[in-house]
Amino acid sequence: MAENVNIDLSGEINATTEKRGLQKLLQHVRSGAGPALVMGVLSSRRAWTQFVATENFKVPPSIPRLSRRFYRNVEYFQANYLIIFLGLFAYCLITSPLLLIAMVASFFGYKKLTSGPNTWKIGGWELSKTQQYAVAAAGSMALCWLAGAGAVLFWVLGATVTVVALHASFFDAETLPAPTDQFPMVEQV
Repeated sequence: MAENVNIDLSGEINATTEKRGLQKLLQHVRSGAGPALVMGVLSSRRAWTQFVATENFKVPPSIPRLSRRFYRNVEYFQANYLIIFLGLFAYCLITSPLLLIAMVASFFGYKKLTSGPNTWKIGGWELSKTQQYAVAAAGSMALCWLAGAGAVLFWVLGATVTVVALHASFFDAETLPAPTDQFPMVEQV
């Protein structure tokens, strides 16, 4: 009853793992698809006349309706909210020239690193590419700290969250067209 069975297990295993979530987003951005992602979101922008229609602003009658209204408005007007964020960010860069100079210097520093040699010799030290990026990151962080980037970041985020929360809470979602897809943010696999 006990037979010897020989099974050939030779060959190669090619295990590929699909990246998900943030890793997938970063992969798209690194491949140059970042602007395409932003343009895809911006293509769903709603009319500004509909966005600021004052006759549609009403106090929600209850907390559950406020919650539904908030999520529905964030989903429906997400491109408009992104434009508001980008506008506030651009305003901060224009009104803070030192921060603009720090960001441009950081950008060109990283650009030079990506096209430069894999190792640098500074005195008796030899820096690998990873160490070069660490030095550049420390320099960029120091420049941004000196330029006041922390205050600008919190101002932009605070102003954006305030505008989005107020608009999404008080804009009457019942005046919007019915949703066409029940789960538009879910990716089909």
